[in-house]
Parts: sequence; C-alpha cells; structure tokens
Amino acid sequence: MRSFQVNPQWEGLTKTIEQENPPCKYEIHGMSEAMVSMRDGVQLHTRIYRPNQGDSWPCILVRNPYPNNQDLLEATYTQFVRHGYVLVIQSCRGTGLSEGEWSPFVNEREDGIDTLEWLVQQSFQNGNIALFGQSYCSFTTWIIADSLPKEVKTVFLDLFGVDRYGQMYMNGMFRHDIYTSWAFANSGVETTTDAGELYQDSLSILPHNQADEKLLGCTLPFYQSYISETSRESKYWQEGIWAELLNIPSKINIPVFMVEGWFDHHLKGAFKGYNLLQDHVKRKSRFVVGPWDHVGNSPGERTYPDANLLGAFRIKAALEWFDIHLKGNPGTFSPISFYRIGASRWEERQSITDQDTTWRLYFSNNPEQQLTDKPSQPSTVKYVYDPSSPVPTHGGSALLAWIMPSFKGAPHGSLAQPDFSDRQDVLRFDSAVLDENTQITGGIKVCLEVSTDAEDTAFSVKICEVFPDGQSFNIVDGITSLRYRNNIDQPVDYTPNQPAQVIIEMWPTAWELQKGSFIRAEVSSSNFPAYHVHSNVKEPWASTSKYKIAAQTLYTGSNYCSYIEFPK
Repeated sequence: MRSFQVNPQWEGLTKTIEQENPPCKYEIHGMSEAMVSMRDGVQLHTRIYRPNQGDSWPCILVRNPYPNNQDLLEATYTQFVRHGYVLVIQSCRGTGLSEGEWSPFVNEREDGIDTLEWLVQQSFQNGNIALFGQSYCSFTTWIIADSLPKEVKTVFLDLFGVDRYGQMYMNGMFRHDIYTSWAFANSGVETTTDAGELYQDSLSILPHNQADEKLLGCTLPFYQSYISETSRESKYWQEGIWAELLNIPSKINIPVFMVEGWFDHHLKGAFKGYNLLQDHVKRKSRFVVGPWDHVGNSPGERTYPDANLLGAFRIKAALEWFDIHLKGNPGTFSPISFYRIGASRWEERQSITDQDTTWRLYFSNNPEQQLTDKPSQPSTVKYVYDPSSPVPTHGGSALLAWIMPSFKGAPHGSLAQPDFSDRQDVLRFDSAVLDENTQITGGIKVCLEVSTDAEDTAFSVKICEVFPDGQSFNIVDGITSLRYRNNIDQPVDYTPNQPAQVIIEMWPTAWELQKGSFIRAEVSSSNFPAYHVHSNVKEPWASTSKYKIAAQTLYTGSNYCSYIEFPK
C-alpha cells in the first residue's frame, strides 16, 4: 500500500465533483497494486484504492484500455472511495503495465470474467460489486453482463451500444470519421508521423484497403475486417465477439443504469441495447439520454440549459445509484429520462417513444421544391453526383475524430449549416412555416423514390430546422447505397435508370421545432467524411480504385413514395 495523491492537473475537476455531491465521509487510505492472472497466464495490472476506515467495502470495478487516461480516471473515480467504496481500476490486456498483446475488444470477455473471479475472492470487497465505465470501459462491462457472479448487483453503462455492425455501416455506407480515425488512433503502431495526419491522408487513398499498409507499414487485421465485411450476414458479424455482444442484453438480470447522448456515435446501438433488455429488468433500470457527445459535453452552436443532470463524469448519478444498489439506501427513479432539444427541458417516461403516432411531409417539385402536407403532381428533380467533389460533413452524431484535436475531424453536434445553394448536387426542400411548436420524439424515416445511371450509388438526406433569422441547424442525417438499401443484410443488384424505393431510418432524437421555424430537407449523394465516398461502381467500396460520375433522379408527387415521416 502506498499513499495516493490526485495529479495537480486535475485538482480543479476534482473540486467541481466534490461540490456536486454530498460531503465526503472518508479519505483515500492509499493505493495498492496487483498483477491478476488470466486463464492463459497473462497478468493484468490492477490498482486498488481503499477508504481510510474499515476493512471491506462495496466495490466498483473499472477496466480501462487507455493508459493516457489513468490520471484522469484516478482524479474523478476516486471520489467513490471518499464516499465509502473501494475502487478497482485494471488496465486491459496489452495496455499500460498489463502483459499480453493489445487486440481491441477480442479478449475482454474472458479477461473480464477472470477478473471478477479474482475480485469476489478478495477480502476488501463486502459482496456488493458494481461495474462502471465510459466508452470502451463500458464495453468491457456489456460483454460480460450475462455472466456475472451473484456479488455484482448492478452495472453502469455509459456511452456504448451493442450493435457494432449497425454503428459501422448505414445501408452499406461505412462511417469513416468514427472507425477510420479510431483505427489509426489505436493501431498500436509507433510512427514518426502524428496519427491524426495519417488519418487525414488515409481518407484519400484508393483503394482504401491499402491505406494501413501504405501509412503504417503493416495491415491492421481488425480494421481490414471493418472495411471488408460489408454484409451483416458475413461470418465476421454472425459469429464471435460482435454477435455475442448483440445477444447479451436479453440475458441480463440485474438493474442497469444506461447513459447516452443525442450527439454520441453510440446512440442507435445504445437504444437497441435498452430495447433488448427484458421487461422486468427495464422496470428496475434507468436510461438517461442528454444533449451530450462521447465525452459528455454538449457540442455544437446551440445552448442546452440544465443539461448537467448527472454531474461531471456521471459521478453524482453513479453515487446515487450505487448507494441504492450496493448500500441499500432508499431511492426511486423514472425508467426513462431524456432532454428535449429546443424545449430545453428534461422529460420522464415509462417507455422510450410512441412510434404509432406519426405525421408526414411530402417531397414536391411542382412548381418548386417544397415539403408539402399532401402529395403534389408527379415530377422529377435531377442532379449530377461527382465522387471527387463530395458534400463536406458539417454537424451530426455519427462522428468521433473531433475527440482528438490533431485528427481535424468533422465538426459535430447541431450547427448552423453552410449555404449549399451554389451546389447543384444538393437538393433543398422547405416546408411551410410552423404555426405552433411541434415535437419530434424517436427516429425520423425518409422514403425516397430514386434512380441513377450507375450500377450502384448513394443518396443522403439531412433534416434541419430553419429559424426566422435564416439560420439552418441540423437535426438528424442519414444515407443509403442502392445495393444495401432498406437496411437489408446482403447486397441486391440494381438496374440502372430504374426507379427504386429507398428508406432511410434516422437515429432517434427528442426535438421541439419552434413556432415560426420551418423544416428543411437536403438531398444529395454524399456526406464526407462521416461516410465513405461512394464511387458509383458496384464493387466493394474499400477495394475500388476508380470513381464514376452518376446522373441522379429523385421522383416526387402522387405517383411516387417520396416523403418524410416524423414520430411525435
């Protein structure tokens, strides 16, 4: 046991957390270290932080793969110790001082189960354990949540979803900004060039499946799987860790506290994870969705009053939850709490959304491009899509590269949108001015009837709110290829110049449109680097080395299915 002091760099944050919570009853007695053996003999470096009174305490376990975050985790999570918990932070295999080889995600199930087998035998914990963590640390909990010993009474799952394929691909379109940036940031390869610069360089390499070899001098097996396994039906997604993760929520039997953000790239996967929980688990669990991104901030150019419901780094909410489930304190919560953007308020519900109540706006081009309450006369709108000049990403939720400044990622959150009126490949459709505040709760669905002269292409949609001053702010966006249209699991052929119906299911939101505003839908064929640039050729996207210009057509009016469906 040795003494422990918070890194002075984080003392200000520590004081903020202290001010958000009841007075501490304990001090940190010290920190001890252990090398915990896994089933294959590899030892993982583990730190134990104890209160200064007592011999055994309720215990909180965190498994962390990011050694550069160790000081930050200590500064924030040791607040648990000062409130009467023993804190255990373990470095994942191949990271920090832990032995073994770093292979993202692969070993976390076996290592997590082995770590808990060790933990329940330790005298410093009193038989009441919780698992806690954000992002990857949350994954290390999800992946063992169906195999927990009786000593684990609850888990706190912050900013991680269970549908890896659904987060990586949207209708066949790969999310570059999230997973290419993450791959280069976590490659484990030492380079003389900043990883952010390598990421930016990788975006222009054709074929893209050669980017890691050209820039890092080696291939990244996990990334090659990401960019080559485009079908959900492939063995990669149907077997192994990601298939296992998707099956775990329905097997959980203890209370769960889930946290997500409307501007986090795990949003859709977290909703799926919550929906898969058993009803009896939902009734004793809590799901909170706020106007947050992947580090818990409220990004973009809008303000979100009273957004800090859970406290810095969720410590306030976690303490309240753990005091109930590990210490037996009284307390109740509504199952669902979410922040409604535009109304600036928290709402509580028993279920997530009521998708049965919807309203529609129809794409119209008669006499001008509009969104109308009823279908208009049939018409077409045409544009040319050139992959060498994609529409740049500006705002959104499915983004991550921003988290690392040197990566110069696309800006995220809800932002004032650029004026793309000079681009012939961005079709703009505006609704009438709203005569009352109007709520959107859930996932917006966009149906388009389209055609192209290519064997495959993409169509993208962005939904915005335009305020009386003319500023347009993005609400949600989505995209689809034709070969993977309508969320199908395997590609289907498309016959050039033949109309096809595509349905784009946007990620969920809770938004209140303001009286005096109007809705804008922008239709195009790209949103880069949020998604890869579609080459307009039929071959797998990561192996193509050529671009083709495509002539696109959108069909509107009463003979066609081109509309937006909004959930109330």
